[in-house]
Amino acid sequence: MTLAAKKLTASEIRDGLRTQTVGRKIEIHKEVESTNDLARIRGVEGAPDGTLILADSQIAGRGRHGRRWHAPPGSSILASLILRHRLLANQIGLPSIAGATAIAAAIRKLTNLDAAIRWPNDVLIRGKKLSGVLTELEYDQERQPFLVMGFGVNVNTILTEFPQELQASATSLRVETGTAFSRVAVIQSILHRLEEYYLHLKNGEVATLIARANTLSATIGSEVQVQTAFKIIEGKDEGIDQDGGLLIRDEHGCVRKFLVGEVIHTEECRS
Repeated sequence: MTLAAKKLTASEIRDGLRTQTVGRKIEIHKEVESTNDLARIRGVEGAPDGTLILADSQIAGRGRHGRRWHAPPGSSILASLILRHRLLANQIGLPSIAGATAIAAAIRKLTNLDAAIRWPNDVLIRGKKLSGVLTELEYDQERQPFLVMGFGVNVNTILTEFPQELQASATSLRVETGTAFSRVAVIQSILHRLEEYYLHLKNGEVATLIARANTLSATIGSEVQVQTAFKIIEGKDEGIDQDGGLLIRDEHGCVRKFLVGEVIHTEECRS
């Protein structure tokens, strides 16, 4: 079996994993409808903080705004984490920021590629999407809130395996380097970073997380468009603030904060 096609096992992922919470309980499936849907079920049933759901294939994987996540079976990381830390109402955007920042930082360390984040939840390389994060708020049987953080990472997908309409905007570690990667090594690297940034949230060290997110931003200082539910706003990206909102300076010099929406580039990404 080639490295790119090697199946995931929980024991192999745990071997060498130095986390205390994230990924200490792992559930792996050959195929699921959606890892987020399965993680929601496990969370309602009482699965502990840091439980990780992985799949080799998803039938109905999704991203923000109902977009489909395309990944040939066995090629990518398709995962969801159950997180039981209670956030303040104005912090609900922070987990997606933490997830994207952790993935970008992990990819940089593992591969030396210039991975960067695009607010609020994407990871890019050379302006092309490598990874996305989708965080959903749920409630268990005791009506206690928990978060499901879903993330997909294109690891060994080759360019022709992406749908034609995505080949100009998507990428993978294999496309960028010409090399197949161990998905276990990629998962372990991401889990280590996820725990680091999750602990920042739990310990109230939000400033540390936001500083790292801004360091890895693909668009800070650039002219961008922000797509909201009602319109598109143009301005200069002034960075992410302490509750995960994006600060945009408009043509009149006024700084506006967006808690909901997504960035559309009007200048080429830094990375």
